[in-house]
Amino acid sequence: MKTRHFTLPMCLLLVSFLFFNFSEADNQDVKWTSFEKISNKKGKRMVFIELYTPWCRWCGRMEKLTFSDPAIAKYMNKNFYNIRFNAENRRPVKFLGKSYRFDTKDGNRGRHTLARTLMQDNQKQGYPTVVFLNENYGLIQAIPGYITAKDFEAIIHYFGDDNYKTETWEQFVEKYDLQNGGSSDLDE
Repeated sequence: MKTRHFTLPMCLLLVSFLFFNFSEADNQDVKWTSFEKISNKKGKRMVFIELYTPWCRWCGRMEKLTFSDPAIAKYMNKNFYNIRFNAENRRPVKFLGKSYRFDTKDGNRGRHTLARTLMQDNQKQGYPTVVFLNENYGLIQAIPGYITAKDFEAIIHYFGDDNYKTETWEQFVEKYDLQNGGSSDLDE
């Protein structure tokens, strides 16, 4: 029987190949993009937007605990263009042919007019707020407040699987809870 000897370059190649494959599988973070990068991709995929501020404790918690969940990241990357947008960003943004800018007179700290536009239908306008746009970038819904990973997973399936088109939220949650062996806090 012939023994195969591995040379140092072959070992390094093998180790780097294995590391790359395992790190890709383990590195399931949400892939964030920008409004500018998706402007010419209209009609291809839904859009998810997290409106946050750097000082918002609940925004950081949601980033750390909700968006870092591997199942959530994998689903979001497959089904949405994901945008994380600082609502106090002072840089002008052009989206869908309109220009948006920071408004120093909006609230105590000021607010970007794009954030205000996305939250306009909500009575409560705080951070974090998550926003869902359809494939043609029309507003479906903005949801204010911190959301746990367990509850957020139901929400992304409600919108991402187009359940919002055929079922009420209550109908969906009841069915989703039965299929996933538990009850979420969302049906309260």
